[in-house]
Amino acid sequence: MEKMGFGNVTSTSKTMKIIDTEKKISVLIVEDDLLIQKIHKVMMTKFGTEVQLAANGKEVVDLFLSGASFDLILTDLEMPIMDGIEATKKLRSMGVTSMIVGVTSRNQDSEIQAFMKSGLNACYVKPLNAEKVTVVLNELKNI
Repeated sequence: MEKMGFGNVTSTSKTMKIIDTEKKISVLIVEDDLLIQKIHKVMMTKFGTEVQLAANGKEVVDLFLSGASFDLILTDLEMPIMDGIEATKKLRSMGVTSMIVGVTSRNQDSEIQAFMKSGLNACYVKPLNAEKVTVVLNELKNI
């Protein structure tokens, strides 16, 4: 399973165009794998977003408890200390309304469904690519 959540991901040049906005989108990447962190950071930066990194779910919860906020949270499923499911449930219980998108190496329907049920807006299999990012950012701008 490639994705759950938003419309179809395609690779046409039209999907690469992001709706213009005056405000930069703030993105928090929650990922314990340093290589994937770097890949996703470079990808999101190329789309003109402001990026911050966290290595696990506890860090993201602590950031929100300290008053931080982000338009978009990209979170891994499997991380040490606090995984993506627990972190997403906690954020939603705290009233966080940011778009939360799961990004996982798991592709079994049951695992993705469990991740989605935690409060995700969408879930994608790693790694992100330009088409997936385009869909997410366009969806975010339509909210």
